[in-house]
Amino acid sequence: MSALARLLRPRTVALVGGGLLDQLVDSCRQIGFAGEVWPVNPHRRQVSGLRCFPALEDLPSPPDAVFLAVNRRRTIEAVETLARMGAGSAVCYASLFAEHGEDGSGHQRRLVEAAGGMPILGPNCYGLINALDRVALWPDQSGCHPVPEGMALISQSGNVGLNMTFQRRRLPVSHLVSVGNQAVVGIEDVMAELLEDPRVKGIGLFLEAVRDPGRFLDVTLRALSARIPVVALLVGKSRRGAEIARSHTASMSGMADAYRALFDRGGVIGVSTLPELLETLAVMVGAGPLPGNRIVSMSCSGGEASYVADLADGRHLDFAPFPQGQQRSVSRILDGRVAVGNPLDYHTFIWDDRRRLEQLFGEVMAGPQDATMLVLDVPEAKGDFSAFRKTARAMIAAGAACGQPAPGVSRLPGNPARRGARARGGGGVAGLPENLSGEVARELADGGVTAVRGIEEALAGLEAAVRWGERVRAGAPHYPAPVPPPGHRTIHLNEVQAKARLASWGVPVPRGAAAPAERLGAAAEEIGYPLVVKVLGFDHKTERGGIRAGMATPRDLDEAVTSMSEGYQGLFLVEEMVGEVVAELLVSVRRQWPVGWLVTLGGGGVLAELLDDLAHFLAPVGRGEVVEALETLRVGRLLAGYRGGAPADLGVCATVICNLVNGALGDGDVVEMEVNPLLVTASEAVAVDALLSVTH
Repeated sequence: MSALARLLRPRTVALVGGGLLDQLVDSCRQIGFAGEVWPVNPHRRQVSGLRCFPALEDLPSPPDAVFLAVNRRRTIEAVETLARMGAGSAVCYASLFAEHGEDGSGHQRRLVEAAGGMPILGPNCYGLINALDRVALWPDQSGCHPVPEGMALISQSGNVGLNMTFQRRRLPVSHLVSVGNQAVVGIEDVMAELLEDPRVKGIGLFLEAVRDPGRFLDVTLRALSARIPVVALLVGKSRRGAEIARSHTASMSGMADAYRALFDRGGVIGVSTLPELLETLAVMVGAGPLPGNRIVSMSCSGGEASYVADLADGRHLDFAPFPQGQQRSVSRILDGRVAVGNPLDYHTFIWDDRRRLEQLFGEVMAGPQDATMLVLDVPEAKGDFSAFRKTARAMIAAGAACGQPAPGVSRLPGNPARRGARARGGGGVAGLPENLSGEVARELADGGVTAVRGIEEALAGLEAAVRWGERVRAGAPHYPAPVPPPGHRTIHLNEVQAKARLASWGVPVPRGAAAPAERLGAAAEEIGYPLVVKVLGFDHKTERGGIRAGMATPRDLDEAVTSMSEGYQGLFLVEEMVGEVVAELLVSVRRQWPVGWLVTLGGGGVLAELLDDLAHFLAPVGRGEVVEALETLRVGRLLAGYRGGAPADLGVCATVICNLVNGALGDGDVVEMEVNPLLVTASEAVAVDALLSVTH
């Protein structure tokens, strides 16, 4: 048995504490734990009818897992004792460790030293529940109950994890693990152990930070290969600006974008809310990684059909029309009384006709789409909802007739990962989240139809299943380059110094020269007109009136310098102008510790701020990735030759961008680099402005 297996599947548990001992014992009993439970307290003889031991040393044998509900000092002492005894693991409930600042961090280091190699969950955590093997090292109530299989939830917040167990969405929760400060056992370690259990069908994460991005990617790629969906909700984004970021345009991007890029690499689906986390996980487990994005929606209301279409707008989902043959068949079933479209409004005249409903749903689900959804509200309310239930049962029967998985498996029917079936997935979706009775949800699940609370949640889940399928087919990604932590001192190079670096990396820069005002004329003659003149020493020159372009004559240059010299005594930079520009791009690379080197691409100049037209990667990046990103950005229309304009050579552009990224990573002292704009012509890409920060 592995070290973490003793924690997650213990045969003997010790419970150490005072006021929480009774609740801890009750949690073990309520979940049905079959192993030995040993309370420990020097002042009690019994706890809830169980013998209470005065000290850890008095236990019959070294326990597999121990819950420590004592203060910080006693927690460290107990961990040291347990490690010496050969215990399997410990859950540390106490707080005031690293989350409490530098003083707490020192205590956490002592805790880790006391543990030696023994796994510790926490500190500052609620513990764990394993509903598969009936284990509860948990000091509170919970909504978990024994299940044969299900989805695991791992949370850095014990209270959020607790609240998720009370969900009424009939999502079978196999595990709830609260990791707290991750002093020893991290999210990645728990995920790796859970992936060894075939009963775990999906993993949901509530995150504040990833402790080890490389290990996280290793584990999530294992999940991707095993077709186990991983869905993550990252919180704290608004507080996590990069410590090293300057007021550059690209600094609008930050830790959240770095995490999104990391999630993309590992096939992890990022979400924004707790309901979306739970429903997306349910849909992905039900649908599997979809082979395409063709979706059909059915409802008995034109308003609902329009509502689905509106909510799907802008998503990576294709509600394509029915093929002509299928359209005719559907029309015949509906007596020609319905305009057949997708989303389909099949009206209410067959509402109570189970045979016609089954025939309609079967015909629709036999189409070439990758998933089918039925919008149906069946509330838990007084009244006769038998006709509503007929519709739900017709969906189950139609799915079964299409060669669906056996009842009891909560999967969208026709999951292409099973039995080589065609992709004819089906799911029942309530228009309002509260309008799906638990009984009907359970009947749908038992019949192989995924029940989803909310149309928007269903669409988000289907889009996630599409993205997941694309990531499965994409193959192995690049691993992020390791990023050193920011240094204590950062130096900002001026534009001339920065461009010299860029040129050494193989990045084209304009010919130019820096000189005082009285010597600019000679430098300009050597470079040749037309040219650009700039002041040195400011990052945002445009806002300060520190740049003039299109200087065609010495007189133009003199007038510009005279105007720009007011209140300025420094050097000027004159450069050749880049003509026939197709588009302006922004490219930045910066250390986003600890996640990786964050690469940002987007429209350059003021477009970066106005359009929010950005793509993010973790370095290294390949030319193919860069070309694909440029084509999907809105500025990509300019690069392709907008309204008859000359197209850019995307291959050349991608090579220059890769040189920028590789140069920044290779020099060793680069903290942040931004080129804005990178001027793209039909045949080249030239860095005409650059900001570069280095460690010292």
